[in-house]
Amino acid sequence: MATLNSLADRLRFEIGDTGKSFVYQVIADGVTNRYLIPYSPLDGANLMVYVDNVDTSNAATVEELTGYVTFDDIPEAGAVLVFSGTYYRYFVDSEICQFVDTAFGQHIANHADAYGRGYTLASLPGIEEYPVVVYASTLALYTLATDASFDIDITAPDGVQIPRSERYRQLMQMIEERKQQYRELCSMLGVGLYKIDVFTLRRTSKTTNRYVPVYLPQEVDDRSMPQRALLSMPSYGSAISPSDVPTFDLTMYQGDSFEVELDFPFDITGYNFKSEIRPQPGLPTLLATFVVTPVVGSNSKVTLTLSSDETGNLPERCYWDIQATTESDPTYQKTYMRGNVFVTPEVTM
Repeated sequence: MATLNSLADRLRFEIGDTGKSFVYQVIADGVTNRYLIPYSPLDGANLMVYVDNVDTSNAATVEELTGYVTFDDIPEAGAVLVFSGTYYRYFVDSEICQFVDTAFGQHIANHADAYGRGYTLASLPGIEEYPVVVYASTLALYTLATDASFDIDITAPDGVQIPRSERYRQLMQMIEERKQQYRELCSMLGVGLYKIDVFTLRRTSKTTNRYVPVYLPQEVDDRSMPQRALLSMPSYGSAISPSDVPTFDLTMYQGDSFEVELDFPFDITGYNFKSEIRPQPGLPTLLATFVVTPVVGSNSKVTLTLSSDETGNLPERCYWDIQATTESDPTYQKTYMRGNVFVTPEVTM
């Protein structure tokens, strides 16, 4: 399972920006509370600061990019200040994580897993971790190239030349190599920005001006309910209505009893909850109704349960939500959560 930290470590290895340890000592002058560590950029979160062998890390502010450390109070004159930690060659941790986040977001854009869910770092297949790191290294090299683009060649009167722009040219050459590497990986693995997708042309009914639904193909002996393909539709410039209802997907196994606990950020005393499952939002067909039970000893948690018979009748994909009414106000009704229901077909019946 990929994590932001694991991908960040791999990115540092790819661009040669692994951390190096250091210990720096200086004597306080009793005048200033701001000292420069000659190692930067720094890992500020793990920097250890000692004043006469006393840990004062929490009483100091670190500027990771410049290497300056500012104490809350001015250390006494003659005090021994010791700084111990890790420094890097190019980037601080926040910048590395930003490169990874950007590369990951672009890599998985408009792609979903086998269940139609958007990818997260935790669900990213292991085989796609390296392409994400390669793409993130391209973004990091672009940043270095931007900095190098401000360097100019130096020509001395005695004929000595220092081609400082050569660093920019080398970085741009490396960027092209990395981009080609990412393109080849994605093309051969069928992932990322260069994944080959298969689409079905949508037809619009001339009588109703509605899209003709497209259903996912099924095996010849598959008698389960057909699953509609949820295809993206053009907005034609129209604004998309936002929703303030959070999304929470449920995953269950067909024919097994199901139970999930929901925790609300408020006191639910006096609330009556109702939760249903339907094939599509807005359809009158009711597939199942959850039994909503308050959790004993808690005033903010409820348990949703389904019997094995109810889950046995569910298709592989459907939809649910949970609504609440109050005993004090019969006109009040609010939907607090919604989402997909993914059902794995059973084998043992």
